[in-house]
Amino acid sequence: MAMSQSHPYRRLQVPSDAPFELKPSPRKGWGAFATRQIKRGSLILREKPLFIIQKPQEEITEEDVRAAYQHLPPNQKQQLLCLRDNASRSFTCMVEAFAENSFAIPSRNTPGCLVHGLFLLHSRFNHSCIPNSKIPTTSGETIARFATRDIVAGEEITFCYKTDFELRTRHERHQALQFVCDCKACLISTPFQQLSDMRRTLIRGLQYLTLGVDLNGQRQPSSSSIILDPKLKKAAEGFEIPLSSRFIYNVLVMTLLEEEELLDDFMFKQLNPSTLRIATAFETGRNARIARLAMVQETWLEKFGTALKLYGLPDVADHNVCMRLRMLHGLSV
Repeated sequence: MAMSQSHPYRRLQVPSDAPFELKPSPRKGWGAFATRQIKRGSLILREKPLFIIQKPQEEITEEDVRAAYQHLPPNQKQQLLCLRDNASRSFTCMVEAFAENSFAIPSRNTPGCLVHGLFLLHSRFNHSCIPNSKIPTTSGETIARFATRDIVAGEEITFCYKTDFELRTRHERHQALQFVCDCKACLISTPFQQLSDMRRTLIRGLQYLTLGVDLNGQRQPSSSSIILDPKLKKAAEGFEIPLSSRFIYNVLVMTLLEEEELLDDFMFKQLNPSTLRIATAFETGRNARIARLAMVQETWLEKFGTALKLYGLPDVADHNVCMRLRMLHGLSV
């Protein structure tokens, strides 16, 4: 306990009105824990970077970080020197400390490019594949963290380190993280973890069917494709998936994300517009009525059950939707 009380993180300047405190987290070093109940959607932390290096992460050198450090006022230098690795040891070099405590933000100088800023407090939050907070996309240098569900006092506040983990299995996630996560989706051989791998794999496949590409924006080779049926894979890549199937796939993705406890307000805002666009694109009267009925159901599982009535049904709009998608993606029509 004495070591905990004297830990350098005790000297980090947490805002007086912040709903969290920093303290040891079992098997994770230190983390941020709620000091009071935090409602879903509430702001947890808004923070400016200590400094920004206007380079891609892979190009940042020890000299870059030391130069930025030298420009800091004395009190901020002391704050930076508080940083430790997960074993509570000082970092062996400053570029290592920067890499472990930085976030990508939009470049001031080059539109569309990302640079990295060092965030003392945001970097204290630990990872979970089923997090309870999220940092939505920002257009400025200040980043903000919000609760994605209600958080009770004493609960650790977590977020997901990678943006595509809802599409990756436990093994794939741990390879990318290079450490072992022990969240509910990662507790090996448990029913939830086994179902989680199945759900996330299915979501990835459904997105391939609707987008025609994988996570990296590329088509998968036939030898290792997540879509085993070559005709279905070809149809997906040629944007020939019928409107009824597209609607069912979109609703099923939302259903699976809800079951996986990942359908937070930000994810909903990101994905729901495309589902609504498809729902309103039907031109065959019966299909349009079923789609409208599906969208007014209370839960996503109920929406999916209704949407299944469209399975295999052609629509007058199928050809035009296919042509628009092919033109949008630069394919011949």
